[in-house]
Amino acid sequence: MDDFSGQVVLVTGGSKGIGRSTVHKFCERGARCVVVSRHIDECEEYVRELTREGWAAEAEAADIGKIDDIKKMVSSVVARNGKIDVLVNSAAVNIRKQAIDYTEDDWNYIEGINLKGLFFCCVEVGKVMLAQGHGAVVNLASLQSHIVLQERCIYAATKGGVCQITKGLANEWAKGGIRVNSISPGFVSTPMVKPVLDNPYWRNLIDSRTPMGRAGTPEEIADLILFLASSSAAYITGTDVAIDGGWLAT
Repeated sequence: MDDFSGQVVLVTGGSKGIGRSTVHKFCERGARCVVVSRHIDECEEYVRELTREGWAAEAEAADIGKIDDIKKMVSSVVARNGKIDVLVNSAAVNIRKQAIDYTEDDWNYIEGINLKGLFFCCVEVGKVMLAQGHGAVVNLASLQSHIVLQERCIYAATKGGVCQITKGLANEWAKGGIRVNSISPGFVSTPMVKPVLDNPYWRNLIDSRTPMGRAGTPEEIADLILFLASSSAAYITGTDVAIDGGWLAT
């Protein structure tokens, strides 16, 4: 894997789950990581942990569902660091309900963070990357971008949109030196997925339906993110990579 020394890496949802593991791995390889979340106390606590280990990290508060928050966050990061080399959009939410039980508020909440928020994070950071002439963006889509299990209609719609946004931005920004890719994790042991994995019915379904017979780990997902952000993936853009233990292959 590449050395990311001297690079500034911004990770939304960076204090938990896949985002947290991604931050850790980038720091191990020399990057200065910006940990972004609505919960600044969680970000600051994690940054203290990282700095005790001798790594460079900083905390930034932003509600990704609010465009003004995104603009302020990006401006703040650039004011301190002068650039952003890598953006990882990991922040996401879900509400599990039958389709007929969803409300307009549910739609606005899920779509506002997973799709609108991700898009405008890309746009605001993209402006910085276009000005500097280089950058890499990795968006977290989902297994639900490709298939839809029960009680996930809105979540799946937003994650399908992530794949399309990824393709569109990759097409527009390639000549500006920016690569944009997405990944589609299967079931991964994160705080958001824990209630599902703790349910014996769903755990048995997941393990039996996945050829590798288990859920993934955040560290395994982070390794793929780092690869796509690295120069080893210099000719890869506009694609979605499934990392699902073989689910989509069956």
